[in-house]
Amino acid sequence: CQIRHLDDPASLYSELMELIVKLANHGLIHGDFNEFNIMLDDEDHVTLIDFPQMVSTSHENGEWYFDRDVKCIRDFFLKRFNYESELFPTFRDVQ
Repeated sequence: CQIRHLDDPASLYSELMELIVKLANHGLIHGDFNEFNIMLDDEDHVTLIDFPQMVSTSHENGEWYFDRDVKCIRDFFLKRFNYESELFPTFRDVQ
């Protein structure tokens, strides 16, 4: 995983959390949302890859997969950028 320096980790963190919720609002949970499946271009535009683990929000373990995706991003940002936010989505945020 090659992650260059980010001037504003908080902004990328927020964008990724919004993407997790946006997918879920369309009935989808990535299931493997982590730093290995996120690509950034030179302008920090996000491309999400690797969808074979995707499940429906109505899956019997949907909440668990959603929470795991959120936790993966939170853990990575803390470890790599020493960034931690008290704001993060929960499955109840899905509309």
